[in-house]
Amino acid sequence: MDEPEEEPWPPVPPDIDNATLDVEMPELCVTGSTMLYRVKGHPSMVYKLRGQSREYEIQKAAGDCAIPVRGRVMLKSTYGNGDVYCMGFLMDLATPVLQTLPLQPPRRRDIMQQMIHIVAQLHVKGIIHGDIKLENMLMDDQGKLRLCDFGEGRYIDENEDENTWEGNSTWHYESPNRLRRGEEIGWDPAPPLVEDDLFSLGLSIWQLHTNKTPHEDMAGDDLGLKERQRNRETVNVAEVDDPEAREIIAGLLRQGGARI
Repeated sequence: MDEPEEEPWPPVPPDIDNATLDVEMPELCVTGSTMLYRVKGHPSMVYKLRGQSREYEIQKAAGDCAIPVRGRVMLKSTYGNGDVYCMGFLMDLATPVLQTLPLQPPRRRDIMQQMIHIVAQLHVKGIIHGDIKLENMLMDDQGKLRLCDFGEGRYIDENEDENTWEGNSTWHYESPNRLRRGEEIGWDPAPPLVEDDLFSLGLSIWQLHTNKTPHEDMAGDDLGLKERQRNRETVNVAEVDDPEAREIIAGLLRQGGARI
């Protein structure tokens, strides 16, 4: 595998020097190991601290499927050879879909169709998101759905044997097929495939309609959840009132190996 090119210093626009960035405190949001901050003087922009260069590049490659990114925030080390590091990146401010729940049926159907379309378009672009869930779906200032958090993403044509993907998964959204693949090859988790995005999309649509977190009864019981997945069990699709949505959800969950 080729060695990565050295990052230029000072950063080339749209990348910026960490020392020139001024953010508002406290943080806007904390998600896993990353934090979001509002950028002073730029009310429509946020800084994602600890967002990686690979995530930035995949989110940029996702185009109109994703929240737009506006440049990386770079830091030059004062030690050793003065290596340059990506501290995170800037992106547009948007509203989490979860903050809009519950929704009236017409708006819920509209968002469901947008969810299906945007994931399909992402795959057409050759990108697997790897962590599809409502938490990673935002509404832009035009009311259109966009994806964020591409830290677990990969390109469809990447060779798994090259170990270019070093991501993780959200266990409650992991498909039975992905768990099986991981156990077969000794990876936990296995690199995501298109079918895993589709399975997670099914769970996300189920959550949109029920306003419930998938497998919330298994909170803290990872072994129990894995056993449920090995048995190809999943959420109760009958809890969704809309017949069309039930059929869509069931079809997506079957893509990932669920028995319905």
